[in-house]
Amino acid sequence: MVKLISRPYRGSDSELLQQLVATSPKWIKNELKGMSLGDYLNQYEDISGEWRVWEKGGSPVSVTFHVDSAPSNKKPWLGTILVKAEERRCGFASAILDILSNEMKAKGNKALFAGVPIDEYEWSNFLADCGFEQFKTEENKDETFLIMVRPLE
Repeated sequence: MVKLISRPYRGSDSELLQQLVATSPKWIKNELKGMSLGDYLNQYEDISGEWRVWEKGGSPVSVTFHVDSAPSNKKPWLGTILVKAEERRCGFASAILDILSNEMKAKGNKALFAGVPIDEYEWSNFLADCGFEQFKTEENKDETFLIMVRPLE
């Protein structure tokens, strides 16, 4: 099992986030949509969520964003998970999602949600590998998203 600790994201982590984003072209295309990384982060300031840095042995390997109660359905949602390119497919994302899921379950939640653009098969397959199931599709701003759910029971 992968042993990770998390801490809150700090302004000094911006270089780490830039490195993670630089190796994630699909994330850039789907999430930034032409915005700067700073503008992207600013749009989350009013959402009561949490950016975290995940470390293994004191070295950062991932950055995530999640909310405990999304405005849309008052349920927990995973917003972003980025893992260092050289650390992908090593179990970090699964370990992170296990930790977050356990935290959500301890708060009485029954599920963790995530949404991906309908045509990003790698993303939906990745989430399926991490215990998420297809739930439904939704339209938002002329784009179709696959909503996935990870049961916490």
